[in-house]
Amino acid sequence: MSDAEVNEADLRLVGHLVEGEVVAVFRWGVIVDAGLSRVGLIDVLYIDDDDTYRPGDRVSCYLESFDEMKDKFILRPPGQVPLADRLREARERRSADEEG
Repeated sequence: MSDAEVNEADLRLVGHLVEGEVVAVFRWGVIVDAGLSRVGLIDVLYIDDDDTYRPGDRVSCYLESFDEMKDKFILRPPGQVPLADRLREARERRSADEEG
């Protein structure tokens, strides 16, 4: 496997809960090493104001997808609604508001 390829076994874990270690914390998200072929990213959109992440912390997250542009796996903490569902719900609310 070349460096450019993502491990197929890792891709089969999409949708599953994985565990990893926080490697770095930035304003735009948290980098997590979950033992996969690429690091994971908890996007800032999934981080609440009262969440605290520190390098070395152990975390469990759902493996949402692989983002080819970022070359990272996208992770979602348990209890957070997937972004696609959030967007769909916002569109539905907006449509209902426009009709009513």
